[in-house]
Amino acid sequence: MTKFRAAGVWLTTCSMLLQGCYQSLPLTQTPPMSAPRVELILNDQGRAALSDRLGTAVDKIEGQLVGQDQSGYSMLVYRVSQLNGNTAAWTGEKVSIAKEYAVGFQVRQLDRRKSAIAVGIVVGVVVAVLVGVSLAGKGNSAPGDVGIPGQSIRVVQP
Repeated sequence: MTKFRAAGVWLTTCSMLLQGCYQSLPLTQTPPMSAPRVELILNDQGRAALSDRLGTAVDKIEGQLVGQDQSGYSMLVYRVSQLNGNTAAWTGEKVSIAKEYAVGFQVRQLDRRKSAIAVGIVVGVVVAVLVGVSLAGKGNSAPGDVGIPGQSIRVVQP
């Protein structure tokens, strides 16, 4: 049971840390070409026009901006987020989006402070699990006690 608890704590901690190490920068109207990944925020018109290609109620399209011209943007799409919070993973399909469908762009970047805190949490959890496992292995039986744990039998030597 202890191994399952430790695995559960580890998985929970890692999943929280994956989300906690990034921050979204403020919304901009122009796409940052130097960012490897951007989130394109759609307006209501864009949600309606792109619903047949991206799905219904799409809020954000996350991917790599590979081109733009006067009429729109070309992106390799890696994730689509809906208004209700659901997300769908994509594998880099190229999608063209008209500029009139976009509200703006956001960039997610690594937050150094949150990352340092996350590393501290991971180290703390690992130490706590290791200390807990080593303490759990020690019993409180006296020298000379033998038998099943919880049912000590005292051996008397002549």
